[in-house]
Amino acid sequence: METQMLPLAGAPASTASRQPLQRVRDAISALGCARVWARGSGHHVLLGLPGDDPFARLTPLGGSAYGLAFRAAVDDRGGALRWEPMFLVDELGDLVEHALVAVDALAI
Repeated sequence: METQMLPLAGAPASTASRQPLQRVRDAISALGCARVWARGSGHHVLLGLPGDDPFARLTPLGGSAYGLAFRAAVDDRGGALRWEPMFLVDELGDLVEHALVAVDALAI
């Protein structure tokens, strides 16, 4: 089943119609951070640093709501990648900024 994204309330049509991946990339760029990558993974958007596994996962929840989860430490048994949910933020730019600050990707 394909996930349908709802447009942002009050957002211009051009913003509302962009896919979550492009919106996240635009938010990263607006923060002036060129070293963090963003990739789609199903309906999630993964964030990572060059040469590393993803450190965060953004999940569109509908409307303007996104969830942010950070990668949990992998246990010694080599278990599957786990995510620890941390935030539910309405503004995508704020959420992306939280993720980038968490890994010192921004100079503040």
